[in-house]
Amino acid sequence: MSILSLIKNLINERERAPTALELADMGLSRSSYQRLLSSADGTRQRMEVLAAQFNVTPEMIDADRGLALELAETCGHCKSAKACQNAIDLGVDFNTRHCPNATIYSDMAAP
Repeated sequence: MSILSLIKNLINERERAPTALELADMGLSRSSYQRLLSSADGTRQRMEVLAAQFNVTPEMIDADRGLALELAETCGHCKSAKACQNAIDLGVDFNTRHCPNATIYSDMAAP
């Protein structure tokens, strides 16, 4: 389960926002938590599809929680999200020059 899904599930199951201690246990600041909550729908799918263009798997993304959070925050508020999602919907590769996470995916794929 992705960190974004985990957080959204946590929120949906409670009537209150997590405490500072709970956020710390998840490795999140209050601002990171708010950014993840306000992420555009389809963030994880876009992350996985773009990462796959670099031969990066979901398991590789999730292996480092801090990195997964960084990728999710960036993707969830990306200015190219609509174009990226359109490419996914059409079944074509998105031009990775427009992906702010491309450099990270490229680094993750390097041997």
